[in-house]
This record gives sequence, structure tokens and C-alpha cells, in this order.
Amino acid sequence: MFARASEDGFIHDMVLYYGKTTLEAHDVPLKPEQEGLGATSQIVSVLASTMSFPTTTAIFADSFFTSLELVRYLQDHNCRYTGTARDNRIGKPQLGTIKEMEKKAVPRGTCYYVTSDDGILAVRWKDNKTVILLSTDMGEGPMSTVLKYCSESKKREPVGCPAVTRSYKANLGGIDKSHQVLPMKSNRRYLRLFAYVIDVSLTNAWVVYKRDCKALGVKCQPLKDFKL
Repeated sequence: MFARASEDGFIHDMVLYYGKTTLEAHDVPLKPEQEGLGATSQIVSVLASTMSFPTTTAIFADSFFTSLELVRYLQDHNCRYTGTARDNRIGKPQLGTIKEMEKKAVPRGTCYYVTSDDGILAVRWKDNKTVILLSTDMGEGPMSTVLKYCSESKKREPVGCPAVTRSYKANLGGIDKSHQVLPMKSNRRYLRLFAYVIDVSLTNAWVVYKRDCKALGVKCQPLKDFKL
């Protein structure tokens, strides 16, 4: 199940995977320009097409979805994007290679970046491993520091961190928040799907309830106190 969620865990749209005909059942048919995209890029483009305000929204996704073609497609439709990426899906930007970045002589926190003529930022940042990001939403600066555990000194030490990485870590996770309160588990596929639809409805209602409580300035009743 592929889903699009807001940062507070509210799920707005879903696509159920079932092979080559995955996108045929979605309410929004593929446009000719989408048909030329890869499979994961098509999924993101379809989920993005149902957003109410795409020009004022930024999408965050992991390396399973991110590619240069997807970032360009969304950019052409005035939608901002940030995501981690695999090295073979970012084109050939003028950056240091992963092999060079992972040499011991290159300190942790090192950041190389380049921006294309059409405004796409590509970043390589050295953490425990080399992290690659593509973005049309954030720049590399201002650089800041984050505390990371160092295996050599056995303590947390400050490590340089680009702004785009901090933004990615802060905004990715809406799906995870939703799944934290999805209770039912089953080995039977049809039961899982049935339970998921019900649980998503309940979880979305809970998120809306919390939003309303925050807007009204009242205390939320704990989720465990609700009886069905």
C-alpha cells in the first residue's frame, strides 16, 4: 500500500499495489507525460496529483521513490520535493564519488553539493555512511551541527549538517506516525487490507480531533479512553 500523509499522520490518498495494473483503479488516470516515468515515479506523481494545494506543498520521500526524473516532473508542476536518493538515480552531478567520500581522510560531516541550471540541488553528506539527497525545496545552507555518537571517542560529538538534511529529517515521517497507532495485525492478506482501511479511518479521525483540540486550546482526551 502506497500512501500520502501530512506530517501529523493524516493519510490523504492511497494506492494499492497489485502488479502492472496498480494505477488503473485510481481515480486520477495517468497523463501521457506520466506514462513515460518509472514505476515508483508514477506512484508519487499520481498521489501528488490529488493534493489540494500542490504549489504551496513540499513532498518528502525516501530513496525508494526519489529519482531525477521525478524531481523534474514535480518541479515542472510547481511542486517542491526533497528526498534521499540512490547513486544510480541522480544523473551525473559534479560531486565526489561515494568511494571518495567514505575514505577515512574525509571527516564525518563533510558535504559536497551542486545545483543544476534548473534549480535542482544534489547533495552528498557524510554521516556513518554517505547520504545522497535531491531537493527543489531547500538549499545546503546554512550549515549547522548535530550531535552524533562517535564509536572511537565513545561519546556524542558535533557533526556538520546541511540545512536540506535537517529539513528532510524533520518533515519525513507522517506515514510512520499514522502506523504507530494502527493496531490490528494479521497473516491473512484480505484481513490486513480490511483492517487497514478501518484503522486509517479511525487514525485520521484521531488526527483531526487533535487538530481541533489544539485550535480550541483544550486538552485532548487520551486515545485509550475512546470506546468502540
